[in-house]
Amino acid sequence: MAMHEYGIPRRITYLIDPEGVIRKTFDLDAGEHDLSEHASECLDAIRELSG
Repeated sequence: MAMHEYGIPRRITYLIDPEGVIRKTFDLDAGEHDLSEHASECLDAIRELSG
């Protein structure tokens, strides 16, 4: 059962470009993902979107 089903909030990260457009979202169950890995994924996505 997913954590949000127990009332534990989900973590949602949005990457928003300078014009205010959401370019990518990451929807994570707080208890099921390694947040340091999530940070690395976000940085990789930023690099990809920037280049």
